[in-house]
Amino acid sequence: MKVALVCPYSLDQPGGVARHVLGLAGWLREHGHDARVVAPGTNPPGGPVPVTLLGRGVPLRFNGSVAHLALRPAQLRRALSAVAFADVVHVHEPLTPGLGFGVARRSPSLVVTHHASFDPGPLSRPLRTVARLLPRRIALAVSAAAADTAEAVTGNRPDIVPNAIVLPPPPPAPRPEDAPVVFVGRGGEPRKGYPTFLQVAAAMPDTRFVAAGPGTVAADNVTALGQVTDAELSDLLGEAAVLVAPNGFGESFGMILIEALAHGAAVVASDLPAFRDVCDDPAVATFFPVGDVTAAVAAVRDRLWDPVDPERARRSVEAFTWDAVGPRIVDAYGRAAALRPGAHGMF
Repeated sequence: MKVALVCPYSLDQPGGVARHVLGLAGWLREHGHDARVVAPGTNPPGGPVPVTLLGRGVPLRFNGSVAHLALRPAQLRRALSAVAFADVVHVHEPLTPGLGFGVARRSPSLVVTHHASFDPGPLSRPLRTVARLLPRRIALAVSAAAADTAEAVTGNRPDIVPNAIVLPPPPPAPRPEDAPVVFVGRGGEPRKGYPTFLQVAAAMPDTRFVAAGPGTVAADNVTALGQVTDAELSDLLGEAAVLVAPNGFGESFGMILIEALAHGAAVVASDLPAFRDVCDDPAVATFFPVGDVTAAVAAVRDRLWDPVDPERARRSVEAFTWDAVGPRIVDAYGRAAALRPGAHGMF
């Protein structure tokens, strides 16, 4: 099957949606499909997946984050040309301005995936109006939280098909005694909770902490790596004892939790529904109230004192591998290809 995957967010900035799109495209190609990616960006990501880059995105702040979107008409025209080969077009975040909505509106065999989780409030009415302009489509969401948002703004509930990863090789066991406590995320975005991580580190001065991601800053016992490659992130998670995810709000899926567990690390995370959806096994994950530094410190200390079983951590995320998730998406492609073209406003 020929599949065009459209990511509305720039590939130049690290993010869960972009990683999902590239990972899915890679899995599809490994299984004989002609999958190609279309997205804003200027730096080719490398790897075996053909990518059409549309140039720089325009930064827009929303839901506690900054998204770089392709908004120029010339970018949309190039994207439409790039997806013309496809039997099915798979648009991620189809209600985003510019590329996402523009391609989705013009694609007769369409699958969409909703990633975002937020309270639409006064946006519900205009977003529902926009959704009615889309052709008939198969709608997916990566989590219950994302499905709730999609249902609120479209009036229809999508099928839940989660994000996924490639399961890495088994990690070495046991971890070294000085294995670090790790944060991964954009340090400058308030919703990622980096100040909470720094407070946890300050309360544990004899423990090694490492932070990866743009906007992370160093402290007395915190090494800040800045933005890292996928390979560097894999190496970091492979040596980590504990991942701390102190996020405050706006999360629809715990992608970094899954990646950490897949590498055999324990997880200490804010008690968010999207995080519990991916792992609620107390043997490998501990949750603390959002912003509660005292509880987070206690949880990290417990995990360092009683290390997680790496194999149990890996087993806890087997349902989130591409081999488990990919066939469900291919099934959605088949259903989309069979839809009657021309109808609007239906899922």
